[in-house]
Amino acid sequence: MDIQKRFVKSKLALSASITAATLAGSVYSAEDTPAVTHLEDRLESIVITAPFQASEGQTALPIGILSGEALREKATNSLGDTLKNEIGIANASFGPGVGQPIIRGQTGNRVSILQNSIGLTDASNVSPDHVNGTEALLADRIEVIRGPSTLLYGSGAVGGVVNVIDNRIPSQLVDHPHLQLEHTYNSVNEENKTIIRLDASASSFGFHLDAFTRNNDNVEINGSAIDEAAVEKLEEMAEALLGEEHSDEGDPVFYNSNGFVGNSEGEGNGFTVGASYVGDSGFFGFSVAEITNEYGLPPGSHGHDHSEKERSDEDHEEEEVEFVRIGMDQTRYDFKGQYNFTSSPLESIKATVGYTDYEHHEIEYFEDGGFEVGTLFSNKGTEARFEFKRAATGNWEGVWGLQLSDVEFSAIGEEAFIPRSDISNLGLFGVERYSKNRFTAELGIRLEENTVDPDGACNNSETAMSVSSSVLYDLDAQSNFLVAAARSERSPTIEELYSNVALSDCSRIMNNKDLVFHAATSLYEVGNTQLDKETSNNIEFGYRRHSGSITGEISAYYNQIDDYIYFNLTGESINKQFVAIYQASDATFSGFEAEMSLAVYESNGIRGELSFFGDIVNAEFDAGGNVPRIPPMKLGAELRYFADNWSAHIHATHFDSQDDTGMLELETDSYTLVSVYADYHVPIGGDSEFKLFVRGDNLLDQEIRNHSSLLKNFAPESGRGVTLGLRFEY
Repeated sequence: MDIQKRFVKSKLALSASITAATLAGSVYSAEDTPAVTHLEDRLESIVITAPFQASEGQTALPIGILSGEALREKATNSLGDTLKNEIGIANASFGPGVGQPIIRGQTGNRVSILQNSIGLTDASNVSPDHVNGTEALLADRIEVIRGPSTLLYGSGAVGGVVNVIDNRIPSQLVDHPHLQLEHTYNSVNEENKTIIRLDASASSFGFHLDAFTRNNDNVEINGSAIDEAAVEKLEEMAEALLGEEHSDEGDPVFYNSNGFVGNSEGEGNGFTVGASYVGDSGFFGFSVAEITNEYGLPPGSHGHDHSEKERSDEDHEEEEVEFVRIGMDQTRYDFKGQYNFTSSPLESIKATVGYTDYEHHEIEYFEDGGFEVGTLFSNKGTEARFEFKRAATGNWEGVWGLQLSDVEFSAIGEEAFIPRSDISNLGLFGVERYSKNRFTAELGIRLEENTVDPDGACNNSETAMSVSSSVLYDLDAQSNFLVAAARSERSPTIEELYSNVALSDCSRIMNNKDLVFHAATSLYEVGNTQLDKETSNNIEFGYRRHSGSITGEISAYYNQIDDYIYFNLTGESINKQFVAIYQASDATFSGFEAEMSLAVYESNGIRGELSFFGDIVNAEFDAGGNVPRIPPMKLGAELRYFADNWSAHIHATHFDSQDDTGMLELETDSYTLVSVYADYHVPIGGDSEFKLFVRGDNLLDQEIRNHSSLLKNFAPESGRGVTLGLRFEY
């Protein structure tokens, strides 16, 4: 690796770069899973996240599934990176260690991330540098609902839902133990990753065990990490906005590495143990899981207010923070059960309860080699769901339920800009389905009470009501047409309400010396207790062909959001850092998605399949101007071949340039990602086999400045890399 470094000195440009990325909104703000490989099989796969048992091709929701071998091929260390090539989805990264999914231009608090249908109860929405408390590596499948069409999982999901599903609490018994061992090596960051999964049964009891460990070095890239021309241009834009010339005096110094992203090494470990009793009428079980993640933030990603109040530790009072690393620890306890009735108005009752103890440490390392925990974020909470499925009466069937949560959030340290708060939610929901001949219709309603109670006064309580409807019409045995409409309300969150707010009078802290700087966004973030609910009005049209030699789906949507919450610069700066307040303005999102697969070869046990896909989203404020950080249009194609003991494919995705930019946001060049994959299965007797696989990513070694990345000017995506893997299955 070429360890060439150039030192860059600019606080204002750093602030402008990350500010541009965060202006768009609340910044972070019976489950058997078959191996789904190609599109036709996927469209026939049963959807778990939907309220009624139906295949993806027959559900009345705009939903996508990633499971089986396709998930194994794509799973990485973050949800955003794992899903980035799925239609309608992009990756909001914060360096190599963090990636949040963007659905149709929405992310953060507008996208619900679930683990087995209940919330994560982590702090990933509080700040963009916080990683999710779930692991795609251990998932059996990931289901994504695009848009606000389901109300089962919270009316705040105006962007969509990502449900990470695993078998930690078995709902079915297995005939014999199933063991999976896997080890992979990735050349782009010298990552070694090991996974173990075991499912077994004894009498009427099912057992599950999984564990993983991974570690990686710095990520290799093509070129320099920091785009110095972009940094200079951003500095000029920031100077024009502030109406003053910028001086480098007192600015932090960070190096521009060549050929790698500095401080991007990391490691993670985790395990899950689960057990359940499975009887003729249902099941009941529990699990415990623990995940730890430790990763670095690239140089330039964590700005600092170098005022006198920042450093109280005498040992480091004069020392500059050289780099920042994150330590995440999470322990989760889950309980789940289902009882199936016979000869009753109720068909089944399902209960899911989860308790999470989550901590996020931001560790600052100094020039003298010392370190300290700058800020500790903590979330401890419980979420419970109860679903009651009534027996079908004629052409009608329905699911009704109750969802409640209680969370205690706290932040201690120099970035504690949000007060300790108790956050509670109570939701009542119901979905009714009518089916007759070729016609299926669904109508859903959700009533929700959301309360945020910080230490002191200024508690906020909002009632949100949302409704959705969809109509599915079978054109023939192979295709259908979908129309869906939803009106969904989202209550403002803790960071949108109370960041740097004086609880004595529920207004902004007026003394600038008392404002707390948020290093991850390079902003003084100011909440707004006067915010009203967001209201999303969404309509969607779709066509699916779920069987035959040609399969696929096409959808178009229009989403008008009243009182869309976003960051607005006040025109002030403190210590050369911007002050931004959460405000609301109407915005409109619209887009188009398409995916098609056709059989191109079938002979002698070999099948060939050619797929095409693409999506585009436009987002504008109704008063004028673009919503920042909107993913560019992407178009892709994939050629896959399958046989009994091998498969191979080549995949290419072109990401267009993005010139529909918002305030303090630069245009982004286009790039093309090309990857290849091949595997070979070696039977070793009975149901056991070895699987050898190889994957090549970014084969053109493109310099990728992902427009959706919060750090696109400071940390590009990975360069060319090769992954080698070996999997044993019994």
